[in-house]
Amino acid sequence: MNMNLMDENAKTFLEKILAILDIEASINEEELEDETVCYRIECKRSEARWLIGRKGQTLEALQFIVRQMCKANGISQRSFIVDILDYKTRRKEILEELAKSSAISVINGDVESVELMPMSAYERRVIHQYLAANFPEVKSLSQGEGEDRRIVISYQVAEQEAEG
Repeated sequence: MNMNLMDENAKTFLEKILAILDIEASINEEELEDETVCYRIECKRSEARWLIGRKGQTLEALQFIVRQMCKANGISQRSFIVDILDYKTRRKEILEELAKSSAISVINGDVESVELMPMSAYERRVIHQYLAANFPEVKSLSQGEGEDRRIVISYQVAEQEAEG
């Protein structure tokens, strides 16, 4: 099955879900840098708050449901995310700033390690990727299970220092 059909169906599934929920919205498709499609939902702020939910949980569930609908219909899975009124974009900026300040605290020796609050898999991935790209001198590890899974940031001991 071709990729455009999958894109069309993912967008169609989103449109159907929004119609069932009686939410007037437009869905714009945007290619992201890592061959991921972002479906940006534009709607009223009051409806966006409801669709995003507490800590983005409803938005994550919506994205999961659309993925499952694609799989159930035998559509090849192309990576996509669903964003509402740029929530994920704003959240990513906040997470990157948190990762940056935590890494700087570790590098400066203010603390030995920083344990962040529990986060979703998507949020942990944002932090891991940001630190790997911008702070090679620190390491980030996920610890815990389920809803208590969190990131611990600590100083990356160089192999030469560890051997010496």
